[in-house]
Parts: sequence; structure tokens; C-alpha cells
Amino acid sequence: MRPLELITINHLNAIVDGYDATVEHLCTVFDAQVNRPIPGNPDNPDDTDACLITVGDVIFELFAPRRRGERGQGRRLDRFGDHYVGVEFKVPDVVAAREQCAELDVQIINDLDRYFYTYPGSCLGISWELWDGDWRENLGPTGLGPLHPRTYWRDDHPLGLDGLDRVSVAVCDLEAAIDRLTAVTGASMLERAGHPQAVATGAALQVGDTVFELLAPTGEGPVSAHLDRYGEGIRSTVFKVMDLGRLQKHLTEKGIDLVPGDRESTLAVPAEQNHNLLFEFTE
Repeated sequence: MRPLELITINHLNAIVDGYDATVEHLCTVFDAQVNRPIPGNPDNPDDTDACLITVGDVIFELFAPRRRGERGQGRRLDRFGDHYVGVEFKVPDVVAAREQCAELDVQIINDLDRYFYTYPGSCLGISWELWDGDWRENLGPTGLGPLHPRTYWRDDHPLGLDGLDRVSVAVCDLEAAIDRLTAVTGASMLERAGHPQAVATGAALQVGDTVFELLAPTGEGPVSAHLDRYGEGIRSTVFKVMDLGRLQKHLTEKGIDLVPGDRESTLAVPAEQNHNLLFEFTE
């Protein structure tokens, strides 16, 4: 079976409870840049408002169902509250990717012709959104302006963010997760390591241009708690930073209480202070 050919990450996807409140929080605390609002149908109370929003050269797509429901994103919001749901990758050919998903037993749950989403249960609790475009080439005059360059976030902004270091994923069985991620995405192993702070063991794998770190619990702790609450899936976004002290000073002034992250020498914004989306930072 051929794995999917994933080229570059476009954005991380999250379901959030309240569009305006989430956007205001990210803009106030992290000076996030809203690049493209995607409003739902104003006459449909069951529709979803969304946007593409950037923090530190990392793009997120937020989906905010207007109310909880029995199906779709409203159902997931009702079950889990705010949470990461998946990731979008650029692929060379959407038609070929669709065929590969069938070969790999990866179920497609929302096929919109030019792009599609996969069922999270098909691969580590992650909904893979696959498209043959690149948002960094498409966020321009038709949106609210082009992305700030990475040099702005790294050199000019007090956070000193330098892009995405890795995406962490909580899994139940590390070896089974490695096998499945490798089969579906063609991932290559980078390293294995224990992470006592997270009470977990981990494996970092290269998927396209992005590092995914799989974390499996070795006892009761942060990763086991995540699995109990959400099941397998994306646990955190890990940003590179120029100086953890510089970052901590700025976020403390914003009223954020940083805590140790999942690895040694990392800091994290507690999920409960960030609409339940765990952000971690590493030099």
C-alpha cells in the first residue's frame, strides 16, 4: 500500500466554543493575526463560524459551532468542549490522495471535491484534511492581509516565536501508533525518548515538513489524563522560541501563568487559560 504523500503542513484545526471569545483571546494574548474570516450562514443557527488565524508563523483554522448538536462539529463540541481535531496538509494530487485513503482503510467523512477530511478514528484520532493548495500562497489581498513573515515573530515581536517545532499526539500504544502513522503518512523515525514530566514515553517522526511526537503514558499523568478525556489525538502545538525568559516575561504581563511542558526545558500555557488548546514552547 502506498502511504499518503504529505508535503507541507497548512494549518492545525480546532473546534472551539465561541468564535468571538476565542479570537479575542488569541489576539489579546498572542497578538494573533486573523487572516481570513469564514463566517457561517447568518440565517442558520446550526451553522459554524470559522477563520484562519496565525500565531508565531503557525496557522490555525478555528471552527466554532453556533450550538452543540447531535451530529458533526456540534456533536464533538458537546462531547469534548474546545479541542484540537486535526491538521491540514498539502498533497500533490487530491484525487490520488482520495484513492490512497481507500487503500489504507482511512475513511473520508467530508468530501468537498477540492479537499476532504478523514475520520479521526482511522489514524491516531487525527482528522487529516488534504488539499493540493498552500495557504501561505493564498492568504493575500482577498483576506485581511498577507501573513507576517517569520522574521517579524522571531526578531520584532516580544514573544520571539520562530515557527512550529512539533505537533504532539497522545496515543495509547506507542508501537501500534508508530506503525499506523508510518503506514498512512510514510513517516520516518527521528528519535525515541522518555518524558518523565509527562509520565510518558515518546517517538518523534518526520511527516512531510513537520515533526509529530507520539506520546504514550507510562503511568498516571498528563498524557493519560488527556487520553481519558479525549482519546487519542493532537495534544499540543509546540512552538520554537528564541528565549524562554523573554517569552515568559511577555506572557506573565498578559496574565498567563506558564507551567512546565511535556519535555524538560519547555514551558506551556495551561490549556485552561487558552480555550483548552495546549501551547508549549522550546528554545
